Amino acid sequence: MRAALFCLFFCLLLPLLPVQTAAEEEAENFGEQMPDEFGELLDGLPDEIAELLPPGLFSDDSGEVNAAVSEMSSFSYLLRSLLATVGLRLGDCLRLLAVITGLLLLSAVFAALRGAFRSDSVGRAFSFCASLAILGSLVTQGYACIQSVTGYFTTLNRLTAASVPLMGVLYAMGGNVTTAAASAGGLTVYMTLLEQFVGRSIVPFCGICLAFTLMSALESGVRLGTLLATFKKQYTTVLTFLMMLLLAMLAAQTTLAAKADTLAMRSAKFAAGNLIPVVGGSVSELVRTVSAGVGYLRGTVGICGVLLILLSLFPTLVELLLYRMVWQICASVADMLGCDGERRLLDEIASLTGYLIAAVSICSSVLLLAMTLLAHCSSAIG
Repeated sequence: MRAALFCLFFCLLLPLLPVQTAAEEEAENFGEQMPDEFGELLDGLPDEIAELLPPGLFSDDSGEVNAAVSEMSSFSYLLRSLLATVGLRLGDCLRLLAVITGLLLLSAVFAALRGAFRSDSVGRAFSFCASLAILGSLVTQGYACIQSVTGYFTTLNRLTAASVPLMGVLYAMGGNVTTAAASAGGLTVYMTLLEQFVGRSIVPFCGICLAFTLMSALESGVRLGTLLATFKKQYTTVLTFLMMLLLAMLAAQTTLAAKADTLAMRSAKFAAGNLIPVVGGSVSELVRTVSAGVGYLRGTVGICGVLLILLSLFPTLVELLLYRMVWQICASVADMLGCDGERRLLDEIASLTGYLIAAVSICSSVLLLAMTLLAHCSSAIG
């Protein structure tokens, strides 16, 4: 039996013996070139994010990419990128704050002058017009926020589509063939869910919430607050549950597949080392060198992927947080001025923005976990 196994391994390794020296030289230079799929990942980024990236990140040399990723992971770079994102959107938020505050003041003046009109309906008409003007400003900016969220989901979908072949190549280079298939399957399911469910439901969800909010604000006798809160909670609950299932599936399948790949490769190395002592030891050293190069690439690409997701998330998240703060401030101003209908409208818009923030953060978690697993998953051939 031992002789038969020896003959089998000898026949398998015989074609590789003449090119062993070339393979060792290639292994010494392994990791100097980035995979072509990494460029496709960078191409999926918006232009405003690509402009913030260090020039070395677009290089084919892994050393320059690693230096650029180290620069990106520094506190000063992340803070500078965050401040640049805030600066781009702060002006619009301040203008919106000034416009809504002015409209609230006009609404308060009209409410105070109701007694001067012989007909109370005239005063209510002025107040109604002021509420419609505030609603117009809110709908305009709210639509811009919804567009920003849908645009981020599109960017996240492109990053996921580019991550599938990139992660598959990096996993396969390290001998994690089963892990590559599991990761690709999990990310494909996530991409489909993000496009079919989240991307297509976010606009109708926001439209229904805005309609309920408008009816509650303009007609004090209509109480839809509980129904609206239940609708928003159920939407985020379903979204959280689906993403939790995806996270559990991706983490479990990737981890288990990595262990299976490692066991299979270690068994093959053990058999080769025992049955073919000289050649087996040489192959073991070569494999160990290749494993170190694969781990270097995985760490670089994984950390870079996490940073790219965060940089893509910054503009949308900052925009939503700033507008939510503006609407909360305006709701406080409306409460001080006694504009109850406008206050309810602003409170509900701020609450809706909070749910958009939750949806964006929840959907980002799956791809963040995938990149983290890529960075920490050891090579099966190591």
